[in-house]
Amino acid sequence: MKLQRKQASVPVSNTGSVLLLTTFIVLCLSVFAALSLSGALTEYRYSQKLAQHGIDYYRASGLAADMLKNIDGILENAYALDPEHYYETAEEQLSPIVHTDMKPEDGDPSVTCEIPISDTRSLKIVLALNPPERMDDGYYRITSWQEISSSEWNGNDSLNLMTF
Repeated sequence: MKLQRKQASVPVSNTGSVLLLTTFIVLCLSVFAALSLSGALTEYRYSQKLAQHGIDYYRASGLAADMLKNIDGILENAYALDPEHYYETAEEQLSPIVHTDMKPEDGDPSVTCEIPISDTRSLKIVLALNPPERMDDGYYRITSWQEISSSEWNGNDSLNLMTF
């Protein structure tokens, strides 16, 4: 009888495929990290713009409150001086600081003021003056308090598909 010798089997390792898989995983993780960082920076810039817009808006609102206090004092003086000619006196005193419309076609006389928020935005406030017989409700009603665009929009809708 012949004795068979067992040959020692050497495990074959395929290091090339493991290296490729590891390289692919590291590359994917690097790309995902770069995308995450890019998204985080974009959101950070957006939140900074939003915070600055809020600061600017509330600064303009504070200036508007000061303006309304000033208008209230002017209207109080105009009414105290001459209730019969209240609108004329109010227009005379308010016209240097705000836009007045004391002869509207519909409704009560109005006062409009705009306070800049930024280079392109403004806070527009429209006040309707109460008639002299309704002064116990105050001198005016705020009919509009809105943020508007203060610059003209110049849309460019031309497409230069073929330039020679």
